[in-house]
Amino acid sequence: MVHARHPFIVDYCIGKKVLHIGCVDAGLMEEQFKKNELLHQKLDEVTTLLYGVDIDMDGISFLQEKGFNNLFFVDICDEGQCKVLYGLDFDVIILSEVIEHLMNPGLMLESIKKLMNEKTELLVSVPNAFNATNILNMLKGIEFVHPDHNYYFSYVCLNNLLKKSDLTIKKNYVYSFSEYAPFKSEYSTIKLIYWNLAKKYKAASGWLQFSKIISGDFLYWLTHFFEIRFVKFLYSKTVFFGDGLFVCCMCITVK
Repeated sequence: MVHARHPFIVDYCIGKKVLHIGCVDAGLMEEQFKKNELLHQKLDEVTTLLYGVDIDMDGISFLQEKGFNNLFFVDICDEGQCKVLYGLDFDVIILSEVIEHLMNPGLMLESIKKLMNEKTELLVSVPNAFNATNILNMLKGIEFVHPDHNYYFSYVCLNNLLKKSDLTIKKNYVYSFSEYAPFKSEYSTIKLIYWNLAKKYKAASGWLQFSKIISGDFLYWLTHFFEIRFVKFLYSKTVFFGDGLFVCCMCITVK
């Protein structure tokens, strides 16, 4: 299991020529850009050559105004539009949290293969259908999903899709950024609870007021504690309850 999504992608692309599909994070881009949290920004700092494509023309224009080059307003699902990228050489193609938004993921993969050579790696990431948070929400009777998502992907389903597209699976990874993950200790959670209680005690005028303040928090923290124990139990069985999935693959037959 790897910690978080962006750090893994950035480390994977250090010193490489990269094509970033879906380089615009629509709706969040400007806010993320101000915080230097946009993935395309981070990739620009470590790659030797970076290209970006997206179907969001406003987002492409925004990035161009900020000084980013090699950006294309292209629908990768449209083979005719992809021709502008033919002849370019990529070490890695990043397809992160994109295919679950599409109407036809297989069509996009067919187009991407035409941009690959025998050494190009395609790094795909998707939210995990069976991540621990989804299971917790289901137990509460809630389905929490992005309104633009059309698919859920599990380890098996994602690998099947890539194999049926004649891509060779090189390696699978699971990522997680939740406080429940194995690399997060219970001590860190207890410390967070203690810090919150200490802050509230300091703000209260006395013990009586403090007890009234935290009485409303008791059920929340109790529920939170049992959720942590439940999710840690899931992680102890398999890492495939993580937040998302990475698959690195290569093209069997370069076209």
